[in-house]
Amino acid sequence: MDKRFFTLQVVFIMLLTPLSGCLGTDMPEQVELIGELDPIENPCTRGSESVMQSTMSVMVNGQERLFRLSAPSSDAGVKLALIIAFHGGGGSTEDFQQQNEFDELAEEEKFIMAYAIAEEGRTAEEGEWFLNTAATSRTDNDFTEAIVDELSTAYCIDEDRLYGIGYSLGSMYTYEIACQLNHRFAAVASFAGTMPVVPETCNLEGNMAVMHIHGKLDYIIDYDDDWDWKDGEHTGVGTMSNVPGMIDSWAARANCASNDVVEDFTLEHITHIGCLGDTRIEHYGLEFQEHTWPDEVDGTDTYQLIWDFLSDFTNEEF
Repeated sequence: MDKRFFTLQVVFIMLLTPLSGCLGTDMPEQVELIGELDPIENPCTRGSESVMQSTMSVMVNGQERLFRLSAPSSDAGVKLALIIAFHGGGGSTEDFQQQNEFDELAEEEKFIMAYAIAEEGRTAEEGEWFLNTAATSRTDNDFTEAIVDELSTAYCIDEDRLYGIGYSLGSMYTYEIACQLNHRFAAVASFAGTMPVVPETCNLEGNMAVMHIHGKLDYIIDYDDDWDWKDGEHTGVGTMSNVPGMIDSWAARANCASNDVVEDFTLEHITHIGCLGDTRIEHYGLEFQEHTWPDEVDGTDTYQLIWDFLSDFTNEEF
C-alpha cells in the first residue's frame, strides 16, 4: 500500500479471555489500525493505489471521528467521485449493505467509498445521526464535510461529484445532506428512510437529485402514513412523512415539470423529470419488501442501480 496516502497508528486492544481447554493460554492481542491521511501538495499530479476498508481518523470541532475508506487504484489526473455511506441505527460496527459489491464497483468505476461511523456515546435523545438540522445539531454535517475536505488533501477528488447514500436511520440522514449540503453534494440515494414533514430548514442552493427506495411492507419506517418520532429519541425531529408525500415534496422543491409512473405486480416506479438543474426525483416502491435492504430492484443489483443514478449528476454549476 502506498505510504504517502496515510500513516498508521496502532491501537492495542487486549483480549483477556483465555482459550478453553487444557492449553490455558491467552488469546493473541487484537490490533486495530487507525489511519491518518498524509496530505499531498497537489493530489491530482499523483496516482493512487487501492485501499480497502481502512479505518481513518478525522478531527471535527476538536473531536476525533472515524470512517472506513475504500479507494481505487488510479492514474495521475483521474478525478475520483466520492460516495459517503451512512449506516442504520446500531450499525456502526457492521458492514454496510452490499459493502463488498460497492467496493468492487468503486475500483471498476474509479470512485471512492467512505463509510461514516456514528459518534460513540450519544444519548438516545440525541441519536446516532442528527436529524432535522437546527443551529445546535450540525455536528454530523460538519463531519460529512470534513470527510470530503480530508480526502481532498490526499486524493484527486472530483468536487462536482459528491454523493450520499444511506440505510434506515442513515437514509434519514441523507436528507440532511440533501437539505443542508446541496451546495456541495450533487445527489443522494437511499433505502428505508424518510424525513420530517416540516423540516427545520431545507433550501435548495445547488442542484440535488434524489432517489429513494422503500419497501411497502416496512414495519419500522411506515410507507403510507405520517408518524410521530419515538418518545425519548431524537428530540425535536417532529412528525415524519409518509414516503409518497416525501417524494412529492422533493418534486415540488426541485420544481419538476412532469412525472412518469410505471407499475407492475412487484413495484411502483415514479420518476419526476424536468427538475431544476436537469435533475430527477426518483422512487421505487417495492410491493413485497419489508425493512431489509434488497439485493436487487427491478432486476438490477441495488448497489448498481444506486451508482447508475448517482453518476448521472454533477453539481458543477455551483
